[in-house]
Amino acid sequence: MISKNKIKLIKSLSEKKYRLKEKLFLAEGNKLSADILNSGLKIHSLICTEQFYNPDKVVFSKPYEILIVTQDEIRKCSLLKSPQQALVICEIPESSFSAAGLKNNLTLCLDGIQDPGNFGTIIRIADWFGINTICASENTADVYNPKVVQSSMGAFLRVNVFYLDLAGIIKFANENSIPTFGAYLDGRNIYKEVLPENGLIVMGNEGQGISKDLGNLITNRIHIPSFPNQGSVSDSLNVSTATAIICSEFRRNKLWNYSK
Repeated sequence: MISKNKIKLIKSLSEKKYRLKEKLFLAEGNKLSADILNSGLKIHSLICTEQFYNPDKVVFSKPYEILIVTQDEIRKCSLLKSPQQALVICEIPESSFSAAGLKNNLTLCLDGIQDPGNFGTIIRIADWFGINTICASENTADVYNPKVVQSSMGAFLRVNVFYLDLAGIIKFANENSIPTFGAYLDGRNIYKEVLPENGLIVMGNEGQGISKDLGNLITNRIHIPSFPNQGSVSDSLNVSTATAIICSEFRRNKLWNYSK
């Protein structure tokens, strides 16, 4: 049986202040829970049904609390409308950022991404395109928000997210000949650009775009052109969709460069 205090703890992890206080975050769902249990993260608690508890598929040998509960108990503590058979409480890992890693890699910089679903999807996109580091402004959604964790589909386990002063990061890039690219409505057509294998890709807030202070530091403004059929078209793309297209173009250029 799951205690009232444990349910209270789980519910509290929906809020950033309690995640910071407890140094814990929540992940839900069978596949995501299994991925986390088989990762290097430190586990605080596993709450699951007997159907999920299968030692042949998941590593259960590590020292952490395991609570076998009913599906009804899962529903009582879950943050999801349609909970599955498992949820995991994890310790928030500590990590350190090294600017030197920016020199030979493609890095995403997120300026004020507010929507947790967008952020989680962008983490998943970064994972798909082999981008291991995301630099995020302090006003970007929390990577350990349960909605971010959920929508990343486990990609947060492989992509490092650091909350940093993006102006300082872009200045470092400029001083070290690392190209910087910002997504703008008035930028150069990305489909006509020869894109490098390394650099910073800056994506802005859903409504306001890239802040002016950062925009003054970015050396390359790029744009995804629209192809209207009847002379009218949507005002803009969703930021996660735009991120996917831009990352795809960078990787396509990389393959093209290798094939020459």
